[in-house]
Amino acid sequence: MLLEQAVEIIEYTDSDTLAQAMDVFNETGIVSGAKFPFLNTVFDNAPVELSERLGVVGFKGCINLAEVITRQDVRGYVIFDSERFSLAEAVKWGQNND
Repeated sequence: MLLEQAVEIIEYTDSDTLAQAMDVFNETGIVSGAKFPFLNTVFDNAPVELSERLGVVGFKGCINLAEVITRQDVRGYVIFDSERFSLAEAVKWGQNND
């Protein structure tokens, strides 16, 4: 996947879905990747660009991504503010909040 394609996916993500996820993130400092339907390819291929883009659209804090395996043994992601959560805390949260 080309970087340009990953950026396009981010840009064309439904704005209501993105706004809801942003509200949760800004309030709590963490949000499940499940709030971002169809972004697994971007999580996999362009995590830095995704973090940067989320900051541009209004996510507040030091945005980081972590891969998690949920309680149902499903691979997923969590987006977290590393000023409020450590990587270990974010992964544990993601495993319990699928």
